Amino acid sequence: MTMMKRKKAPVWSKRAAAAAALMMTAGGLLAACSDEGGKPSSGAGSEKTVTLTFETSLYAEAPHKKAIDTLISMYNEKNPNVKITVHGADYENFWDKLTTEVIAGTQGDIVQVYPENIATYHSLVDGGAFVNLDSYIKGKDPEKKLVGQELSKVDGSYYAISNYAWGNTGIFYRKSLFEKAGIDPGSVRTLEDFKNAATKLGVDTNGDGKLDQYGFASVVGSHPFVASEWYRLVARPVSGGIFFPDGEAGPYTADRIHVNSEANVWAAAWWQDLMNNPQATPPGTRDKKVGREMFWNGQAAMNMDGPWFIGMTKERDAKLMDDLGLLPQPVVQYKGKDYKPNPHTNPSVAMISKKSKHVEEAWKFLEWMTSPEAQQVIAGSGMIPSNKDYVATDAYKKDNPLAVQFMEFLNDRYAPAVMDPPIPEQGSLSQIIVNTAQDIFVGKKDPKASLDEAAKKMKEALN
Repeated sequence: MTMMKRKKAPVWSKRAAAAAALMMTAGGLLAACSDEGGKPSSGAGSEKTVTLTFETSLYAEAPHKKAIDTLISMYNEKNPNVKITVHGADYENFWDKLTTEVIAGTQGDIVQVYPENIATYHSLVDGGAFVNLDSYIKGKDPEKKLVGQELSKVDGSYYAISNYAWGNTGIFYRKSLFEKAGIDPGSVRTLEDFKNAATKLGVDTNGDGKLDQYGFASVVGSHPFVASEWYRLVARPVSGGIFFPDGEAGPYTADRIHVNSEANVWAAAWWQDLMNNPQATPPGTRDKKVGREMFWNGQAAMNMDGPWFIGMTKERDAKLMDDLGLLPQPVVQYKGKDYKPNPHTNPSVAMISKKSKHVEEAWKFLEWMTSPEAQQVIAGSGMIPSNKDYVATDAYKKDNPLAVQFMEFLNDRYAPAVMDPPIPEQGSLSQIIVNTAQDIFVGKKDPKASLDEAAKKMKEALN
C-alpha cells in the first residue's frame, strides 16, 4: 500500500473538472451505480445477480491484490448471486481519478480511502456523496471492535467502516548490512542516532570511488512521501502538528495555521540537511517504489514503511524475510527535551456511495470483511487487520511477529497518534504541504521562507 498509506486527496482543479464533465457527457458510469440515491435493493438473498463495484488504491500492490481477490472469491462462494468487481489505480493517480468520479457521480458502490479523506470527498457534492452508516455502526459491534472506527466520522456521524487493516510506521533495516557496518540496531534510539547510522551505512562497496550503498531510502521527488516522511519522523513529534497546533486539533480556522511554527521550521532544516547528505540518502529517489527496490536489492540499508511492507517483501522475495529487521521511529531531541514519535494508525476504511443501487448488499460484504475468516486473509497483505479480537489471538501473534512489533511500538514507545485534520479542506492543505516539501527537499529552497509561503496559501484555502 501506500503507506499505504498516505492517501492525500489532491486539490480540485480545472483539469479534473473538465474530466468530470466529459465523464458525465459520455455516461461513463461504473456498472453498479445509478441515480437512485442510495435506495437499498431487495437483499443479497434474492435470485437476481447483484453487481458491486469496489474502488481502492491498494489493488495496485501485489499483496493487497492477492488479499482482495481472495476475499471476493470467498464471499462469492457464500453469496453466488453477488458479483464484485474491483476498480483500482496506483496511489498517485487514484485520488485525482476519484475526485473526478465523485463530482460526476460515477464512483463505485464501495470506495476505500483513509479517515482523513472522508470529509474531503463526501463534501464534493451537495448533500454529501456517501451513505450515513450510523444505523449499521452506532452502538453495535463495529463501533467497539474495529481499530480506527472512531476516526471515520463527519459531523458526528459515521460515513465509513474500518474493516480492512491498519498500520503505523517504523524503520525497516537489513540485518546483514547493519552487522557488516558494526551497528547495533538497539543503539538507534534518537533521531541523531538514526542520522549517524544512515551516514555510516553509505559506502562505496566495489571500490570505484562512487557510492553504491546508502543508509536510508528516502523519497526526494514528487511523491507525497517527500512530505510525510519528514513530518512523521521529525516535525509532528516536536511541533504537535503540521497544519494546526495541539495535535492537529480544532478549531480549524485560518488564524490557527501552524505550518511555519518555529519547531516545524527547525524540523524542515534538519531534514533538508539529511537529504543533502549523499551517504545518508540516495539522490533523486523520485518515487517510493524506487526506494523500496533499493532496499530489497541491498542498495539501501533502511526504509521507512508500515506493516504492509512485510507482505510486499515476502511477495518480492521470501528469502529476504530472514534479513528483515524493524526499528521504532526514533525519539526526537529538540531544545533539550525528548519527544516521542506520534505516528497515526492509518486504517483503510470503506464508504458506500449514495449512487449505489445496492446499499444493503454493499454493507453485508463490508461487514463480512471484519469476520475472523476474512481478517485472516487480510493479514496476508502484511498489514494489521482491523478486528481487535482477531489480532489478540495467539495464532495471529505467532504467525506475524514483525507486525506484532508495530503494535508493541504503538503501546510502549509512541505518544498518542496525531491524525490529519478531518475537514473538507484537508485535500487542499495536503497538496500545499507536498508542494512545499518538494521546494525545500528537492529544490533546496529556504525552509522558513517556504513554510511562511505555505502558511499564507493554507490561510487562503481556509478563507
